[in-house]
Parts: sequence; structure tokens; C-alpha cells
Amino acid sequence: MADNVTGKVVIQMADLRASAGIAKGLGEELDAPVRSATTTSETVAGQLTGWSIAGGLGQLGNGWSKPLADLRQRLADTAANLNANAAAHEHNERAVAGAWAAAPQGAK
Repeated sequence: MADNVTGKVVIQMADLRASAGIAKGLGEELDAPVRSATTTSETVAGQLTGWSIAGGLGQLGNGWSKPLADLRQRLADTAANLNANAAAHEHNERAVAGAWAAAPQGAK
């Protein structure tokens, strides 16, 4: 987000909001496959009761459940933070523009 001419950092609110949308979308897209995978591994583990692999399948579903839920939450938090950052920049720009508009235009 640097301006190639000046080398200064330029914040584009649209880019922040687009990034937030992508993060939110990724988290939402993960929901169904993660739920399906953990449920399937637990279901299969139950169906294979008595087989040596049953316990491992059950642990697999349970073991991945929390880290994947944490990942989804982190994506949701990232989206919220990016949107909040864009809103804060917009607020600051309006405040600065308002201050310049209200400032005296020079000595008379």
C-alpha cells in the first residue's frame, strides 16, 4: 500500500474492506467442510467399534476440532479488525477535512 511516486504509505479503505471480506469468506467457507470432516471421523469411529483404528479416528476428529474452530475465529477477528481499521481511517479523514474547512484561510 505504498505510493510508488512518494514512497509514503497510502491506506485504501476499499482494499481494507476487500481484505476483510476475503478473511470473512474464508472462515465461512471452512465451516461446512470442517464440520463434515469431524462428524464423519467420529461417525466412522463409532461404526468401527472393536477395530484398532476406531480410537484413532475418534481422536482425529476431536483433535482437529478446536484448532480449526480457532482458525475460523481468527479469520473472523481479522475481518472485524480490518473493517474497524477502515472505519477509523474514514473517521480520521472526515475529521481532518472538517478541521481544514473550519480553519481561517489566512490573515486579512
